[in-house]
Amino acid sequence: MGIDGNETAPGARWVVTALILGVGVAVGVGGGIAAHRYVPRAPLVRGVDVGGKRMPDRGSPAPFLASIAEGVRARRVRFVHGEQGFDATLGEVGVDVDVAATYAAAAQIGHRGSVSRRVRESEAARRGGVDVALVFTFDAAKARAHRVPIAPALARAPVDASLDLGARTKRPDVDGAELDVDASVANLERSPHGDEDAVDLVTRPLRARVTIDDLVKVDVERVVSAYETTFVTWGVGVGRSVNIRTAAGRLDGTVLQPGDSFSFNDRVGPRTQERGFALAPEIQGDELTTGYGGGTCQVSSTLHAAALFGALEIVERQAHSRPSAYTQMGLDATVSYPLADLRLRNSLPHPVLIHAFLPKPTAIRVEILGGEPLAKVEYRYGVANVEDFVRRIKVKPGLAPGKRIRHQKGSRGFDVTSFATIRWADGRVDERHWFSGYRPAPEVFWVAPGTAEEDLPPLPEHAKGVEGKVAAADADTYAM
Repeated sequence: MGIDGNETAPGARWVVTALILGVGVAVGVGGGIAAHRYVPRAPLVRGVDVGGKRMPDRGSPAPFLASIAEGVRARRVRFVHGEQGFDATLGEVGVDVDVAATYAAAAQIGHRGSVSRRVRESEAARRGGVDVALVFTFDAAKARAHRVPIAPALARAPVDASLDLGARTKRPDVDGAELDVDASVANLERSPHGDEDAVDLVTRPLRARVTIDDLVKVDVERVVSAYETTFVTWGVGVGRSVNIRTAAGRLDGTVLQPGDSFSFNDRVGPRTQERGFALAPEIQGDELTTGYGGGTCQVSSTLHAAALFGALEIVERQAHSRPSAYTQMGLDATVSYPLADLRLRNSLPHPVLIHAFLPKPTAIRVEILGGEPLAKVEYRYGVANVEDFVRRIKVKPGLAPGKRIRHQKGSRGFDVTSFATIRWADGRVDERHWFSGYRPAPEVFWVAPGTAEEDLPPLPEHAKGVEGKVAAADADTYAM
């Protein structure tokens, strides 16, 4: 009889055949009568426990073993790391019972070795003294897949060492950590797979790219390049000035070794109230709105210009949707966490330090420190196309009758190509060029219901008409 009660497994058939031969020999030497009473004839002896449960004496063992396997898959396992814990079932992490192998192990009881051994095992089974251990299978790929959602909860990014030049202090490096999936899965595989078992999750350290020792290699007395822009601190500039100061503080002291890359968004992080950023005007689409972080782009633009004039490599840069009042066209660099980023690479042969600070309340200055300038950079740009803007009229039901507000000043669009000539001290000359597409921004009026177009002031210079009434040829350009 096999595991399903109908067909005997090959291994079991061999055991039975051997057993018959052994019994025949025993009979031939005078011991057959005693062996006949105790040596089992069926593939499974009576009374065998499997996984702590009694195997049924009659019928197919298949339903019994299937029930045990189902119970094993439902067992809870808790993954722990320090004070953190994550629960799952054994089935979810790829642990199962090898039913065929477990049955084969049970079938060996009372059917192996000498006649005396078989008798002893059979008697022990009848007394409840034999418990066959479950044979487990382990799906490592399934276990790895289950660990992936846990990894972010255990991840801790390393913190580079940096200098606070204003306070003249050093911020030490801090190691990070990440889940060691291979070691954690190996711990799971080695566990006994009991109910409510605890399995240790293993993490491995992530070293900071810049350590305290690296800081001493930066010559902070020498300026590679610098760039400065100004802003106002009153009116709409109140929130902007807070954000400029906050972003500069997070940027200041960053060290880049030769070949290191830098991400503005990674360094400054999300622009939220909890992280010190304030509400301020920012551009959404083609209109000004209010959001956290407005003004951060002035810091990124100032850094972009300083890096360009220091001959660092500009890896990623995007222009604003309109020209910025604080710098030349082509030198601006918009950022928006986490999508639009400014990324640089230290292509110089020595480490550099980014010093971002406010030399006065109305100015942001970025200096690239670390050595003497290795190149002279000349910047220029050309405008290939200019587009006029339209007037956009928005009815605001909450405004008093006859009330009108110019919410946004219009600005023209420009297609700009920038050129930078880099003359290295060793005689090499490099040319860089890039494109900036600034879209026209509409003049926006908020008006009360019932306000006629004729009640508004005349169109300003460079306004081509009212949105929706411009010439057909321009409709596609200005439709938003």
